[in-house]
Amino acid sequence: MNKISCAVICMLLIVSGTSAQITLTQSSYPASVLGTDSLKMTVYTSAFPSLNAMAPGLWDLSTVTDSAPEFYAWHLPDVTYKYADSNMYRVAAYDYQGNAQCDIVTGGILEYGVQVKDTQYSLTPLTGGFTDSLIINAQNMTYSAPRTKIAFPATYNSKWSAAYSSDLTIDLSVAGLSYSHAPGFIRRYTTQQDTVTGWGKMRVKDAVGVPSDSFNVLQVQTMITTVDSFFLNGLPFTNALLTTLSLTQGAADTIYQQNYYQSQEIVPLAQVTFTDGTYSQPRRAVTHVKHMIGTTSTGYPLNNTGYIVYPNPVSGNVLSVSLPHDKKELFGYMLIDATGKTIKGGSLQPFGTRADLTLPSAIATGKYYLWLKGANGVSDVLSVEVVK
Repeated sequence: MNKISCAVICMLLIVSGTSAQITLTQSSYPASVLGTDSLKMTVYTSAFPSLNAMAPGLWDLSTVTDSAPEFYAWHLPDVTYKYADSNMYRVAAYDYQGNAQCDIVTGGILEYGVQVKDTQYSLTPLTGGFTDSLIINAQNMTYSAPRTKIAFPATYNSKWSAAYSSDLTIDLSVAGLSYSHAPGFIRRYTTQQDTVTGWGKMRVKDAVGVPSDSFNVLQVQTMITTVDSFFLNGLPFTNALLTTLSLTQGAADTIYQQNYYQSQEIVPLAQVTFTDGTYSQPRRAVTHVKHMIGTTSTGYPLNNTGYIVYPNPVSGNVLSVSLPHDKKELFGYMLIDATGKTIKGGSLQPFGTRADLTLPSAIATGKYYLWLKGANGVSDVLSVEVVK
């Protein structure tokens, strides 16, 4: 046996010995998923490591370069379903916001439709008409059949698919073509195919840019194809209208992704988009850097490691952190409000068993969370009450 083969076998033994194949079922998720997830997106110049399908696999996205800002995935209450995810959507060249209505049932994680919010676009740059507009009114856009985001039980080599249509109603004005607030809709046909192609360990950068622990994940390859058709006054868009708005009737678009799912988390640890159907050319990745549901953050319970904050409630400008042992090394922190927004972050310098944090002068009264991470990777989240 040559040296390369020995090295490969040793690596596989190490990975298989420290990771576990997971099977996702309804019981893999908590009773409530309401809360906020913080995400980051890689810059377009990031050099990606290998993301080949493997079982067991070891995927390290802590080497990629993240964009500076965080953005947020909100998991909101819903009257009918378990939760609603706040997302941005796009049809043609136009973005709109909506809350995707979701449920976690015996058969899987299902999405039933989107509660769309009001959005208005001026079409003047395209048409030259000063009053020309595209209006997407608030509406409940229901899918013709539920979208299966994950089918249970999800495990290595399992597959699932979804096929559904949806109608997004619009209001369109193009004076040059004699349309004034004409009613219409955009019909989207969507097909999705998912295959669990691997399992193993993955790590990413956390919210302060430090490599995270390695988490057990399922690697799922996803292909989503959408076809859009446009209707106005009950008829397909005319060729003149399609040309004016730079649209193509019945155009198909296909997205290739890998989603790395963990137990307990509805948002993938990483979602990687590829430029090709062989999943060999990654284009960008969205990584899950911070999680907050009720009293937890990044999967750790509050006050898990012995840190204490005082005074609490705090009315002044300095918050002190009592440490369980003498420390000399800097450790990272983030101060997060109840919505998941980062108020302040950086490093704290301990003095024996204490470290002091100066609060922002404009901080408002309310509940906050202080997220701490030491050099050894141990994390903790402390609840803080601010009274001004």
